[in-house]
Amino acid sequence: MPTFSAPVRATLLMLAATFVSGLQNCLMRLIADHGIDAFQITLFRNLFGLISVTAIILWVDRRIPRTHWFWPITLSCFLHVASMLAFIYGLSLLPLNESAALSFAAPLFVTIGAALFLGETVRARRWSAVAAGFVGVLIILRPGFIPISFGAMMILFSCMMGAAVTLMFKTFAGNERPLTLIFYQCLVASVLSVPGGAWVWVTPSLPIFFALASIGLIGTFGWLCFLRACKLMDASAIQPIEFVKLPSVAFFAYLMFGETPDRWVWLGAAVIFSSTLYIAHREAVVARRRALSGADR
Repeated sequence: MPTFSAPVRATLLMLAATFVSGLQNCLMRLIADHGIDAFQITLFRNLFGLISVTAIILWVDRRIPRTHWFWPITLSCFLHVASMLAFIYGLSLLPLNESAALSFAAPLFVTIGAALFLGETVRARRWSAVAAGFVGVLIILRPGFIPISFGAMMILFSCMMGAAVTLMFKTFAGNERPLTLIFYQCLVASVLSVPGGAWVWVTPSLPIFFALASIGLIGTFGWLCFLRACKLMDASAIQPIEFVKLPSVAFFAYLMFGETPDRWVWLGAAVIFSSTLYIAHREAVVARRRALSGADR
């Protein structure tokens, strides 16, 4: 068996994570097209995510972990479930390629929120990158030329809620194992998803049931690949690989729905992604400077 270097392993793991994310999006769209409501899809996503992560934890640790951050995680899960619901509704109303391109805007909202609510210093270059990212969003939406759809607003709302969850996790994630955080996030999100899922319940056919189970299982696999890649290599270094998500979604969207992205989606996605890549690079530079200044003391 060949032994791969850490950067190569990180790249392969990140490619797996982006591929899985693209497949998961297409499966959720397929399920929604078969009459399953977003509340029920969210319930299955969280429930089977919980089952898979529990199995991994019991295999690794032989016991369920404890956390000191249960209530902050619970609060973040309200936003997490809202983000998931909005994203699934957006997926059901938009072409898959457009929804994938708009989802790249999430780091832009993280930067804005970090400046407004966490008091982080965001200088002119990063604000310029945020502005450029929103230009990319406008390229995709083309307001004034075509109406801005409700689906697009749902995807952007999902990005905002997801950014809020990221900011909340930033305040305590450094003191907890990623696997523990994922476990409690899936646990609380499953509980929160039960009332809505029960209210709109439709008994799925066997193929749709397997698709519903798959989005939870592969979603956990994708998260673990992403977290492991981040441990092996700086997030700013692996960030460019996330752009592979768009061609992977385009591939599945064409096979499953016959959808093809237009040039505005590709152009807008490239602008958004370039800006988020620059933001990630600047954050890595700032983090290294802080580490060096701390080491000199």
